[in-house]
Amino acid sequence: MALPSELMAKLELLRVATRRVHSGRYAARTRSRRLGAGIDFADHRTYTPGDDLKYVDWTLYGRLEQLMIRLSEEETELPVHLLVDLSRSMEHGVGPDSADTKSLVARTSAAALSYVALSNLDQVTIWPFAGTLGPPLALPRKRSSVIKVWDHLESLELPGGSDVLGAAKAWVQRPHQRGVVVLISDLAMEGWDKALEMLLHDRNDVGLVHLQAPSEVQLPLKGERFDLVDAESGEVLRGVTRAEVEALRAELPKAHVELERFCRRRGIAHVSTVTGEPTDLEHLVLTLFRGRGLLR
Repeated sequence: MALPSELMAKLELLRVATRRVHSGRYAARTRSRRLGAGIDFADHRTYTPGDDLKYVDWTLYGRLEQLMIRLSEEETELPVHLLVDLSRSMEHGVGPDSADTKSLVARTSAAALSYVALSNLDQVTIWPFAGTLGPPLALPRKRSSVIKVWDHLESLELPGGSDVLGAAKAWVQRPHQRGVVVLISDLAMEGWDKALEMLLHDRNDVGLVHLQAPSEVQLPLKGERFDLVDAESGEVLRGVTRAEVEALRAELPKAHVELERFCRRRGIAHVSTVTGEPTDLEHLVLTLFRGRGLLR
């Protein structure tokens, strides 16, 4: 699945947001907004208000009448790491077949964030996880490599379960450059708070894309007793009463408030969304991702 061309054109105008001054040459560009000062040409990006006109490619403008900024290799050093949940619960849902799964929206979100970073020649690495941290994918720094994100995430089969804390521990222990780390998950298992704390303690900018299926927000209840299936393990809990299900559902708003407070207090860019039929990508990426501080 490819990102819509109209959306890709809009993504090229954005950047992955960062609060810290990370090591590498990108930090100087972030402070001074100097673009294209290097010797080795790497790519173009669309001119945005505030860019220094002396870095406009006037030859290209003369041919195409488009204002484009020249980018060089030495100015694009922001490491962007995307931890993408591929556990079984990401495929789970109760409702119409036309509704997007969480896993589909997760892959699309990873592709969109990757495309923004690659448009600025940032270094992007995809880190899939489920029961364990899977094999990473380091993308070549060119926009066309975004197709590798989808192929990599769709082809993997990882051990069952969902261990976000274990994935965070394994990631911190692996050799990596500090930068921006975005966790894309439904947070189906406990330990998400410790996982986010661990990523922060590693001195990264941290973002969270929290995905929910419509059935997790409002499950249609027919009858008085139910057999509930654990989406991760497949274990069946039989004879659950309507009152027990409703009591559990009543706790969800409190959990969402707790998550929001946790992220706000720690400066974590937090996006929470319910997948739709189909999910409005422009609203998700251009409105929510920008409004909540993942992109700027």
